[in-house]
Amino acid sequence: MNPQHHADRITLWIRVLCLLALVAVIARVVQLQAYPGEDLRAAIDARTSGSILDPVRGDLLDRRGRVLSTSRVGWRVIVDPVAAGEHTDRVIVALSAQLGARGDDIGGKVMRAAIANNRRIAEAAQPQQPAADQTPAHQTQTADASAGLRAWLADVGLVRPRDTAARTPGLIRYVPVSGLITQDEADAVRALRLRGVFVERRSVRDIVGGESVASLLGKVGYRDFSTDRIGLMGAEKLFQERLEGEPGALRYKRDARGRPLWVERGDWTDAIPGRDVRISVDAEIQRIVTDELRQGMEEADAAGGRAIVLDPHTGEILAMVDLFREVPNLVDIPWHDPASGQPRQPMPTGVRFRVLREDPMRQVEPALARNRCVEDIYEPGSTFKPFVWAAGYQLGRLKQGEVIRSETRAIRTWYGRNIEDVTFRKELTWDDVLRVSSNIGMYNITERLTHDELREFVVRLGFGQRTNIGLPGETAGKVTSRRNWTKYTQTSVGMGYEVGSTMLQLVRAFSVFARRGDDAGTLPGVRLTAAGLEDDHRPGVIGEEIFVERVFSPEAAIAVRKPLEAVVQNMDRIRLSKHPKDVPVRYPMFGKSGTAYIACTPPPGMQRPFGAGGYIRTQYTSSFLVAAPTDDPEIVILVVIDDPGPALVPIRQHFGSHVAGPVVRRIAERVLPYLGVPAPSENAAAPADTQPR
Repeated sequence: MNPQHHADRITLWIRVLCLLALVAVIARVVQLQAYPGEDLRAAIDARTSGSILDPVRGDLLDRRGRVLSTSRVGWRVIVDPVAAGEHTDRVIVALSAQLGARGDDIGGKVMRAAIANNRRIAEAAQPQQPAADQTPAHQTQTADASAGLRAWLADVGLVRPRDTAARTPGLIRYVPVSGLITQDEADAVRALRLRGVFVERRSVRDIVGGESVASLLGKVGYRDFSTDRIGLMGAEKLFQERLEGEPGALRYKRDARGRPLWVERGDWTDAIPGRDVRISVDAEIQRIVTDELRQGMEEADAAGGRAIVLDPHTGEILAMVDLFREVPNLVDIPWHDPASGQPRQPMPTGVRFRVLREDPMRQVEPALARNRCVEDIYEPGSTFKPFVWAAGYQLGRLKQGEVIRSETRAIRTWYGRNIEDVTFRKELTWDDVLRVSSNIGMYNITERLTHDELREFVVRLGFGQRTNIGLPGETAGKVTSRRNWTKYTQTSVGMGYEVGSTMLQLVRAFSVFARRGDDAGTLPGVRLTAAGLEDDHRPGVIGEEIFVERVFSPEAAIAVRKPLEAVVQNMDRIRLSKHPKDVPVRYPMFGKSGTAYIACTPPPGMQRPFGAGGYIRTQYTSSFLVAAPTDDPEIVILVVIDDPGPALVPIRQHFGSHVAGPVVRRIAERVLPYLGVPAPSENAAAPADTQPR
């Protein structure tokens, strides 16, 4: 055979064999990839890692689309005391210098964890031997021999010594040593290349709308012990399902050292970001209300202040503000503990008591503050009188042209209760009863109503039940039960006592007088979302129907406006007489002032001091409630000034018309132009000469 021809045949067969081998390898690779066996599947899974791709949380926007709360990326420095090991001191010194923190602050956290780890390692190293009479001798000898052999092999370098720390379960390996830092600061920490130090990426929720809106927006935290972010309070909790989005997923293959190799097709699922929510609050109105309320608190030397602005037609909360103010030399009421065995202390006199419930979490973070506008109840005082007056009008008990006559400032009822007026009038029309806030006139109205009739109107106005606005902690308020409703309750309710109301309940109830046309007299639902339809394409709008319930006839609701407009006119007369350069009157309003004693209610299990009654007769809750403008109301405003300074009481300037009324006027004169509401061409008529409460 020709040698060249023989060589060619051999070369051909080699090529064919190589080609067949290559095909077999490719087929095997395909088979291993597509249909691996059980053993290989286990090995592959051991080299496959996965992670959750967190979605971007939706933003909370104000009614005009301005961002109130949003998410951003932040960084935090974490130390693993186990990995740091003998380099712990260097880690502490380097991080303290880089982060500008005290060495004790960082070192204390790390060293406490290291000490706890050493204790756990020592406990784990102790042999868990059975009782002496139950341990076979040959097992003990075998264990000792095994341990000795392991130690000898480690000494001669044939095996690595066991890392007791790495193998001990339950060690502390995650110690945060910094707050949130910037990207540049995080890069600088990484550049140090410190053993056991790493930088953690975190999703940070920022409230950019300011502290005044923080308690409304609430707080975002972690779900249980996972890394899932969840709304814990406020609007963040209320709209959690809409804001949170849907997480994605990632699976990737690792090499023997755990380093990522590749991501296969179909192993990446994008996260779906959360949707934005547009809430009803207007950031600019919130700012206006905050500024004016803070000024009013300073002028009144008050311990606190609250305010709500509501759209009576849509039920939207346009602003809700709750402020505290530091007041020196407050005295705690000496409540008596019957279980202490100590004598009951007398009620101090001539002091200013601490009457507002403390809110320590407000100092920790504004988003954790209690929202007193929906959580705290108070007796509204004279601001409640228009509802009782309208009930009497609705039922035909207030005869047109009728005059109420009284020869004295105070009367004694048929059941022995004294009723006294601040402003004495021998003759009162029914309009005068509201205009001068006559307690005697209100007593005459309640005497013409049955207990069932009055209580039914109170309940239909929404008192004693939650508004269901959705904010956590909302209180239902208190209305005396029918069984416990007495003749004293009947009279007290007519003057705004024995009804525990939240501010939100009161401002919503007053909306029955501010709604237009046939809707006048109906009670709207309240909402924290911006009004819109389901097909509204503005981002963040949630379409909802507003729920309404009729309480009064349109005629009764509108009849209230005239006497209440005179109340506001008189407030403005007093305000401008004291401060001629204060904001002038451009918009007519109707409303009612209120001044109520602060209840002296002991904590559970405690009793009042000796000599204390049901109220603190020297401290007040002063308020003013209005709708504006009078002819076609666009907003309802309620301002509460908590505990005006004691210097105002002797000169009779602690009333709601003196301390809360001016705040309401300034808010209205700024908010209505902002909303584009035109001012009437002429101001309201000259105010009457009365002295409202």
